[in-house]
Amino acid sequence: MEYFLLGYQQFLEQITASWQLFIESFNLISAVDILLVAGLLYWLWSKIKKSTLTRLLPSFFVLLVAILLSKFLGFVALFYVLIFLFLSLLLAMILIHNQDIQKIVESSIAPGDTKNKIRPLDHHELNNFIRDLTDTVISLSRSKTPGLLIIKTTKPLDRLIDNGTALRTEFNRDFVVDIFSHRSKLAMGAIVIDSGTIVSVGSTLTASSPKKFAFSLSNNVLKQVALHWEAIVIITYKDADYVSLLHEDNSYSKLAPSSLERVLKTILISK
Repeated sequence: MEYFLLGYQQFLEQITASWQLFIESFNLISAVDILLVAGLLYWLWSKIKKSTLTRLLPSFFVLLVAILLSKFLGFVALFYVLIFLFLSLLLAMILIHNQDIQKIVESSIAPGDTKNKIRPLDHHELNNFIRDLTDTVISLSRSKTPGLLIIKTTKPLDRLIDNGTALRTEFNRDFVVDIFSHRSKLAMGAIVIDSGTIVSVGSTLTASSPKKFAFSLSNNVLKQVALHWEAIVIITYKDADYVSLLHEDNSYSKLAPSSLERVLKTILISK
């Protein structure tokens, strides 16, 4: 019993000595060091908060706290074992989540480039895209299928992409018609298109998801997208076979399908 009491007393003395040493050595540099670490952790969290890496955060946090405590209390063997476990977990994370880590690294080296790394269309490709887009919209309007397509012109549409399901696929008429015809959850928002590439589906265009997102010219969000983002907004309806189109402050409320290609060429080729 006396042996355990003696050990307990030495343990308390070790804690007191470690704390005293910390207080005596704490200065402006230590404060800046803590702030830099806090800033680094915040930056890291901002990069991984939308990825699957967040599942590993509790394990990393517990290990880091345990490592700091073992170092602070002088538990040398425990300290090295925890360091080994930490490195093992870090290696496992790199192997399992290498794609997420690659995206984080790419976005850190070239911010904004990863989402906008889409090759612009040449003149021939642009004409083909306009033709395919026109045929798709005409199919939706003739079948009276409500649809909403947002086409990028000059300004990046990153925020609109983030408010939907992001993807990267070449524009395809059957895919677009299939999305809106089945009235799935993805059909409740807009399809966002950049340089002939579908970059997002089901986008509500805003951070909040309304219970019912109106596909109509009365929707103020669509007007803002056309005006502020300078995007082309194309709307088809379930009770009419005409098309509505918005771009900047221009509005075509009842555009005949036969005139759609001409309007699209005027906007996209001259931009």
